[in-house]
Amino acid sequence: MKEEKNFFRSRQWKVFLVTMAIALPIFVLSTFEDLFLILVISFALTFILRPVVDYIENLGAARWFAVTLVFVGLGSITVLGAVLLFPVISTQVGQITAAFSKEHLTIMLNDLSAQISTQIPFLKSEAIRDQLNNTLVSFGNTAGETLSGLLGTVAILALVPFITFFLLSDYYSMQKSFVQNMPNKYFEMTLNIMNKIEDQLSKYIRGTVIESIIVGIIYAIIYFFLGINYATVLGLIGGFTNVIPFAGPFIGAVPTLLMTIVQFGDLRMLLPIVIATIAVQQVDQMFIQPSVFSKIMDISPLVMFLVILIGNETLGVMGMVLAVPIYTVILVTAKETNWGLKNYKITQV
Repeated sequence: MKEEKNFFRSRQWKVFLVTMAIALPIFVLSTFEDLFLILVISFALTFILRPVVDYIENLGAARWFAVTLVFVGLGSITVLGAVLLFPVISTQVGQITAAFSKEHLTIMLNDLSAQISTQIPFLKSEAIRDQLNNTLVSFGNTAGETLSGLLGTVAILALVPFITFFLLSDYYSMQKSFVQNMPNKYFEMTLNIMNKIEDQLSKYIRGTVIESIIVGIIYAIIYFFLGINYATVLGLIGGFTNVIPFAGPFIGAVPTLLMTIVQFGDLRMLLPIVIATIAVQQVDQMFIQPSVFSKIMDISPLVMFLVILIGNETLGVMGMVLAVPIYTVILVTAKETNWGLKNYKITQV
């Protein structure tokens, strides 16, 4: 009985309680997917923009004015970019629509099925054409459903700027209020845990953004030299989907392959696209990730793989993207709590 009482007063038990206090709210919130997505994006933007807001505030500006100035700057850049890019985007959308017109697709499918039938004689061109047509229709339906879902998500994400604005404005006051409500003996430990989590997440988010931009530029350059239309847009898609562990690069390669089939009328670019995807991933893993992330993520490849699988099982694609940062928060909480309880001599085993 005495040993049981000692256990519930031990450092290990307190580490477990603090870790659960962080982990459980995350898992509960993750069941409300829309709300969770809004909060994740809002906090990510807060971590990205906070250094800029802090810098302006340190120059003597009020906090609310610094946040407003940053938002006005971002809004101006967004509007300017939309005005400059709209004619280009409008033209490309028209060209893509024409390329995927029924007449053009019918001719393309006939030519493609005939080529495959010539190379593989035991396959009938009619059967190949029907299969390709069914696959295309299925892909079109899936794309339509995905687009409808994205439009709904975009409408929900309209709340993100408002939440981000208030998070940036009240960031330090909320942090101060939370820490002040802690018992005095846990004050330093709580502040240390919050600072470590913030530091790790900020570095991870900024590193991911930088990595995606670099990977997207590399894809765009490769596609340009391969003579693929809309190389810039396809490169951006490749960089965006690169944030999805393991499957992301190949998901991003699908639109490129479809575009080349429409552009060239055959599968001649299949092998170059596969080689380019694998090559870019090797460059990313060997050079970009080590230099961008350095030693931010102290996670073994096996543990990372298992964490991502769990994320996929619980939240799908969003779970895969968020698995590593959530695991990092839980791991940092456990480590820093154990260190704090031991070194600040809050409790003894």
